[in-house]
Amino acid sequence: MEKNITKTVDDLLSSDVYRDNLDFWERAWSGVKTAYTQLPQLSYLESIPRILKDNEAKSVLDLGCGSGWLSIFLARAGFEVTGLDISRHAIRLSKEWAEKEDLDIHFEVGDIADLHYPESAFDAIVGNSIFEHFPYEMTTLTLKRLRKVLVPGGVFIGCFDEVGTGPGEYFKLPDNTHVYTDKPRKGMLLRNYSDDELKDFFRGWKLDSITSLEKGSRLVVATT
Repeated sequence: MEKNITKTVDDLLSSDVYRDNLDFWERAWSGVKTAYTQLPQLSYLESIPRILKDNEAKSVLDLGCGSGWLSIFLARAGFEVTGLDISRHAIRLSKEWAEKEDLDIHFEVGDIADLHYPESAFDAIVGNSIFEHFPYEMTTLTLKRLRKVLVPGGVFIGCFDEVGTGPGEYFKLPDNTHVYTDKPRKGMLLRNYSDDELKDFFRGWKLDSITSLEKGSRLVVATT
């Protein structure tokens, strides 16, 4: 079964659909001149450092860090943070912000779906509003790979947003992922996940909690 998933994901990674998705994010960030330095008003934000400390985490990988707000927030709280994003421009903004605050954060450009970290590289992984931009099978395999880069007993904290389609033209992949084709959002992928699908993603983990948030989002906490 996993072999079929891997083949499907490898096909998607090399496809025009996925390349257009990567291009969308670089294009979206290229218009941003400065980092978003105001922290978002998220009901669960203050719980993240507490969960990390409860799990004795020190090193944290921030997936899809964008211009770095969550990485900065966690570094201020004393964690050793690595921020990863596919957009070179977003990473440049992140580095500039960290330098202004004299924070030692390692930011790097990389693809969440194609990680190259060694096993047990991090105590914790955080991902805010990331996987709704991944097709089902890609999320499945990516979480399997993420599990390997966590230490035994490592913790994953992720917010899975409920996303609407909104205006625009798109087609659907077989798993119901929306692929946008109109100019403003060309290449962007969107997919909603049910609670049952979230539980399936974390088979083999210890699923600590799925907490319902505002606007249909869910916060998932799981340990290896």
